[in-house]
Amino acid sequence: MIKFLNSFKSLIKLKQVHIDNNVFKLHYKVTVILLVAFSVLLTTKEYFGDPIDCDVEERKEVIDTFCWIYGTFIVKRTLNDPHLPGLGLSVNQDPEAVTRQVYYQWVCIAFCIQAVIFYLPRYLWKMWEGGRLQFLVKDLTGPVVTPDWNSAKKETLVKYVLNGKQVHNIYTVRYSFCEFLNFINVVAQIYFMDWFITGHFSVYGIAYATYKMYRLTNPMNEVFPKITKCTYFKIGPSGTEVNRDALCILPLNVLNEKFFLVLWYWLFILLVLSFLSLVYRALFLFVPMFRVYLLRAQTRSLDKKKSEIVVNHITYGDFFVLYKIGKNVNPMLYRDLVGAIYDQIAGKESPFKKLSPPSTFDEV
Repeated sequence: MIKFLNSFKSLIKLKQVHIDNNVFKLHYKVTVILLVAFSVLLTTKEYFGDPIDCDVEERKEVIDTFCWIYGTFIVKRTLNDPHLPGLGLSVNQDPEAVTRQVYYQWVCIAFCIQAVIFYLPRYLWKMWEGGRLQFLVKDLTGPVVTPDWNSAKKETLVKYVLNGKQVHNIYTVRYSFCEFLNFINVVAQIYFMDWFITGHFSVYGIAYATYKMYRLTNPMNEVFPKITKCTYFKIGPSGTEVNRDALCILPLNVLNEKFFLVLWYWLFILLVLSFLSLVYRALFLFVPMFRVYLLRAQTRSLDKKKSEIVVNHITYGDFFVLYKIGKNVNPMLYRDLVGAIYDQIAGKESPFKKLSPPSTFDEV
């Protein structure tokens, strides 16, 4: 568990070797930082005051605690009241006529749980990747070709790419699985937040935009009201239970309504990007011609025929490793490497007569 928590330190570090793509980074970097920041702001009460403040004259601390634990409510039919939206006059309301808020005290915890879940695919991929790319491209990531790039290093990389066999396929499938987990996680998080705020999250952003355009009921007043009612009881002189109403202010809902609006837009943007990323990965795995175009775009000098020869000779896993190397090394160096691979495949002036499997990373 400590190792898992320590891995969060990498969120603010700039890595020289990239083992995933930009959409993947949006999940474990941007989203996690966003959720953690929201949670920290909500738990810093000294900057925003008490989480609840009820208008009562006696037993104030007790009633504040009671209303915070058991929740408050608003009256639906009074949501359009310009002065005190959501506040009715009667204590005895039809359950369908009121909306109860019993979730706001859990928002900061929910954000923390979401942050951990969004990081899990990254943590899983980092374990499976095991520093493979770091080992392959170390000292070759700079903008200038260094003395470390020599015939021995080139031979090692060519051997590694061409002798990957099923190891690289497993490596690629695991990465694709983590990308799929990212997509499933976004869908699950949207459903979770919809359940968490009683069915309002899935249309929260649309409802707010509609409210701004057509002056309808403000969804923020219904989902995150700033002023609510709380029904509590006391014992009267005759020993009977007497119900009372208290007017309660929820200052943290001023933040919650904005945080959830930002989160709604962000999750749906992330959902679209994650879906497009899965489409891209499917083309990568199952359409060899797509890999040809990727190789030509990455090298910028290899003609179509040579690209087809390279792609058709190696597996999708071999190409995935080669493509990741190209994302991390100097472009000139990468073109030299791809040229050497082509020469080895075509049998042209290759300095390597016989390829032997590399001794490092034989297993995933």
